[in-house]
Amino acid sequence: MGEIPLANFINFFIYLFIPFLFGFLAKKIKISPIVGYIIGGIALGNLFQGIISPEIINNIAFIGIILLLFTVGIDVNIQKLFILKRFILFGGLLQLLLTILFIAILSSFFGFTPLQSFLIAIAFVSSSTSLVAKLIQDRGEEDSFLGEIAVGLLMFQDLAFIPFIIIFTFFNTQNVSYLELTKNIFIALAEAGVILYLMYILGKRVVPKLFNSISKVSRELLNLFVILFIFLIAGISTLFQIPILVGAFIAGVLVSQTTEHFHIFSQIRPLRDIMAIIFFVYIGTNVKVAEIGPILPKILLFSLLIMFIKALIFLIVFLYFKFSSRMAFTIAIFLFQVSENAFILSSIAFANDVFTSQQYLFVISSVILSILVTPFMINNKDNIYNLIRGFFKKYIPSIEIFIKHKLDFDKSPLDEFDISGHVVICGYGRIGSNVGRALNLANIPFIGIDYNFNTVEKAKKEGINVIYGDPTDIDILDFVQTEKALAVVVTVPGRSNQEAVILNSRKLNSHLYIISRVHNTVDQERMIDLGAKSVVRPEVEASLSIIKKLFLLKRMPKDEVIKRLRNIRLMKAFA
Repeated sequence: MGEIPLANFINFFIYLFIPFLFGFLAKKIKISPIVGYIIGGIALGNLFQGIISPEIINNIAFIGIILLLFTVGIDVNIQKLFILKRFILFGGLLQLLLTILFIAILSSFFGFTPLQSFLIAIAFVSSSTSLVAKLIQDRGEEDSFLGEIAVGLLMFQDLAFIPFIIIFTFFNTQNVSYLELTKNIFIALAEAGVILYLMYILGKRVVPKLFNSISKVSRELLNLFVILFIFLIAGISTLFQIPILVGAFIAGVLVSQTTEHFHIFSQIRPLRDIMAIIFFVYIGTNVKVAEIGPILPKILLFSLLIMFIKALIFLIVFLYFKFSSRMAFTIAIFLFQVSENAFILSSIAFANDVFTSQQYLFVISSVILSILVTPFMINNKDNIYNLIRGFFKKYIPSIEIFIKHKLDFDKSPLDEFDISGHVVICGYGRIGSNVGRALNLANIPFIGIDYNFNTVEKAKKEGINVIYGDPTDIDILDFVQTEKALAVVVTVPGRSNQEAVILNSRKLNSHLYIISRVHNTVDQERMIDLGAKSVVRPEVEASLSIIKKLFLLKRMPKDEVIKRLRNIRLMKAFA
């Protein structure tokens, strides 16, 4: 084996060091490092031309794409899609169709041909799984109802990637008749349908047994078999003329149905993360700043309209499903951006001469812009929502009245409540409903408020006093007689929402006993400052419960257990 040339080491060092710096800076200013990697790639592509070897980087980037799609497939939970099928399957399909239609129309106004407009619409219809799922996880919202809906929609869009990539590989020229376009779409959908059916059958009956039998022999053999399995599925895909990237994704989805998929994901994730970074940097290297300059205003306008269209469609679809304006807006903010899969699809179209170099640059620049603004939008979604509602209230009161009384509040079950000394539960999700059941068993009167219409309808069928409305709205709190209440329990997610509930409740009744659920020390101190009498952190309470059981297991006296738990609560780690 010959020596590796020094130039190769310099290539890789520069290629990784520049994105590392930008990723580090991005993390420091609390935005996704993916943004930093892309900007680092832009810097490489414009300042280091001729220094780094594009051939070496392209090959590694392609391996990165394969591993990225494989791990995206592992994250797909087909059973979970059916649990929330009304919202994920029906809502997701409705969103896909509407988004493709309106983005295709928009693209035609920007000078793209009908075929190019259609392919752009397909490429732009999905949202970024890797970015959004990470941001939701960082915010601790993956187990919330909205978090589950958002992640479920991302899974549905990932499955839709199969027909999308098949459609893209059909076209290697811009000159395609409408008849050929329609024929190719139907062929792609038929192929995708067969693939999805086989995936479901194999994933349910064959693959889990195969992986289970190998895992019993050796963990090392299981790790080796994963790589073998990826090559096997990729080889079968090539044999049947299915794109290799689809094969990688299929392999991931099949592995996701096994009981070993958590172990497999943990083993391959570090390598995937490194390869994914190289892929995002590679995308950035394709952006030529000098060429973007003259068309930058056009790119900015196109990107803004794309994001607005996607957000508006998500908003309308989930308002149709009786979500409150705040919930529908949150889903829209989670999913308004364009997926990193658009890079893969547009690169295929560019390689097949469907896009010119300037059109390809225009498309990927729009994708990058949508990804760049996503972390800011998600982290400030509550503030943005409140600003929009404030604007309507001040300048367009008719829209504010419609939102308040038609979308977010349903008084139909009761004209008014004749109640006092009760508990108001703001947020009737998992924690709120458990509190409600306990109060019901103790014959303590309570009223729940929730902006999930389906949660409210289910609770009403069980004979529970729950109204559909936004718990942060002072008029809703007034309607449930908060001024006569004994206590308010705040379980709604989001710091700004909790602040609004506490402040509005105290305006109505300054003597209320307010209990708030929070997730971190900063929020805990903030809620106490605003007037909460008791603050509960579920993670802390769970850990204390475990500690208590362990103390009792060691036969520690109960008085000593109580004393130690009290001391632990005062420790900085549990503050």
